Amino acid sequence: MNSDSRNNLPTRLPQDDNTSNLLNHPSNVYPEELLEQSGGLDLKEFITVLSRRKKLVINTAFTTMLLALLVTLMMPPTYRAYSTLKIERYTAGSNVDILNAEVSRSDRDFFETQIQLIQSKTLARRVIDQLKIDAKDTPTSLTAKIKQFFGAKPASKEGNNDQIERLFLENLTVRPINNSQLLSISYESSDPQLAADINNAIAKTFVRQNLERRFDTAASSKNYVAENIEVTRKSLETAEAELNDYAREHGIVQDADGQSASSYTLKKHAEELVIAKNDRIEAEATYKLALKSPENNSVSVGTINDPYILSLKKAAARLETQYQKISNKSTRKAKQLRKQIDNLREQVSTEGTSINSALKAGFLAAKEKENMLRAQYEKLKNNTLNLQGKNTKYNRLKRVVEINQLAYDKQLELLMAVNIAGKVGTNNISIIDKAGVPSNKFKPSLKTNLAFGLLLGLLLGMGIAFLREFIDDSIKDTSSLEKLSGLPVLAQLPEVESVTPKKLALQMALEPRSMLSESIRSLRTSLRFSTRSGAPQSIFITSSAPAEGKSTIALNLATAYAQTGSNVLLIDADLRNPSIHKLLELENRDGLTNYLASENPDNKDISHHCMINNLKVITSGPIPPDPVELLSGNKMIELLETAAKQYDHIVIDGPPILGLADSLVLSNLADATIVAVEAGKTRKATLLDGLKRLERANANIIGSVLTRISKSVNPDYNQGYYAYSPNVKTEKIARLRPLTKNS
Repeated sequence: MNSDSRNNLPTRLPQDDNTSNLLNHPSNVYPEELLEQSGGLDLKEFITVLSRRKKLVINTAFTTMLLALLVTLMMPPTYRAYSTLKIERYTAGSNVDILNAEVSRSDRDFFETQIQLIQSKTLARRVIDQLKIDAKDTPTSLTAKIKQFFGAKPASKEGNNDQIERLFLENLTVRPINNSQLLSISYESSDPQLAADINNAIAKTFVRQNLERRFDTAASSKNYVAENIEVTRKSLETAEAELNDYAREHGIVQDADGQSASSYTLKKHAEELVIAKNDRIEAEATYKLALKSPENNSVSVGTINDPYILSLKKAAARLETQYQKISNKSTRKAKQLRKQIDNLREQVSTEGTSINSALKAGFLAAKEKENMLRAQYEKLKNNTLNLQGKNTKYNRLKRVVEINQLAYDKQLELLMAVNIAGKVGTNNISIIDKAGVPSNKFKPSLKTNLAFGLLLGLLLGMGIAFLREFIDDSIKDTSSLEKLSGLPVLAQLPEVESVTPKKLALQMALEPRSMLSESIRSLRTSLRFSTRSGAPQSIFITSSAPAEGKSTIALNLATAYAQTGSNVLLIDADLRNPSIHKLLELENRDGLTNYLASENPDNKDISHHCMINNLKVITSGPIPPDPVELLSGNKMIELLETAAKQYDHIVIDGPPILGLADSLVLSNLADATIVAVEAGKTRKATLLDGLKRLERANANIIGSVLTRISKSVNPDYNQGYYAYSPNVKTEKIARLRPLTKNS
């Protein structure tokens, strides 16, 4: 019968009025917030994952430490020798080193350049040739050994020289010492004496190489500067010849200051013209002032400052004073004084006229001189303007000469500096500490490797643990089960180790105080409150996949009900892989299949007594070819209806859900269905698919049971409560009685 033909499945739920008392599981029993994943890093979940996978993490860490130990023991001892170099930017006693190519670079670039020079193949080859080092003297790293193991050819002295240099440089380490001009050189070797010898050889070779490089630089610089001097000298001579030829051709003469003769003459004439103009203006002003004097005034402006005229005027004034003192003007003395006064005044007038004539002559002479100088100046200015265009090219040629002269002088100074620097024997690199023979091995370090192995193992173990956790979609705890299915978890059955399946199924009878028995009683109590009228009368127990503990739950739950004095019927409805008869040691000749296949089963009792009081069992009987066909008939409904009148509780152990239609039929016939989920095994997708199939079959799923839960699966699970009296020997509550053939 096809499992999807659910519309043709027989059902007794619509015909039973008591089904209204069953609490069908709604979709909103658990709020949607429970289904939402929390964001961010959950530290508790992080610790839970590590606790759940602690064995994996511990085993991975232990394995990694063991590998680290084996690798450490297999590695040959390696020794490291140290030396120290001092490197200065410039040689001692010089402000600037002209032979240093890194003068304009920063100190960091300079020291990085020196480090790369020490680690160059050229220096390595010189040391290898000097000490005659072979490939066997250069220990290879672990990575190189692995490469050789997988096919890489080892280096040889005659063959691959590049391989020897590479191995040599792998063991060399150069690092700058902070806040200093020092470099630390270290070299590793399996021979401590060889490590010291190679280190010292590297330091000495680098110092010698630097000095050789300075001498080579000085020689090459000297040749380069000498060639530049010769080129510059020829350029200077050519420029001077062109300048002289051009000056001779155009008659250009300049003094030492670069001034031409025409410009100098023009400048002098301009100065003389200014002086002549000033003299003319002064003479003209004096002459015009004299002309403005009254005609009857014998004393003109020109006579004011003349000493001779001033003396005549003083004599005339003195005689005039004497004359005025004579009361009788007609006397001889008065007449003589008057005559003398008149003679003096006549002399003053005569001298004034002469001076005015001289002033006019001076004015005319100054004016003539000014005109002559102005004419000469204009002529010189025209000549200078004509030569100005020629002087432009002359000055350009002169500048070329000056530039070549300056370059020639600089080249001579540089040649002198190079000659001096090339003769200096000082070096800016010196050895501070020579390498000594190391007494203690540098590696392998057992503590360091074990610590690294432990750390790597822990990280690798946690990575694998989280990877497996990410890949593993099994259900591990009740919270994830409730969020996924939306069903209440009726009970948690702990993992019981070192117990046979038969003893595990009879825990309620054999070990009533065990943890599993307490969990079954908890399940019995939960079922009591699952409906309004109490526990469902018929309970179908199934699982999403095989071997998830459904038969154990069915037998122990039936035993738990029987221990309360109730009449209980246990039906083994797993007609494909029955197990109840094996667990209870019952014969399986007559069972459920015989009843369902019989044409007249009314007067036939197929139930069996077992070792548990108040519990009767209907075994599966012979395995039929089509179990679904038998279970889908009306006889199964009649069997359940008849059993419901005779027994207080009916427990049905059925097959798993996926791939089979048997469970769909039985879940539809039973009052309630319980799904068994094994912790750490049942996959979420498998469970959801099984629940969907049960819902399509109109099954009343009242909850789930999480089986085989332990701290290894869920670290938060605590079993201590169930073992509250582990030292007290309890008496078996169930009274077991031996089975007889007539029972």
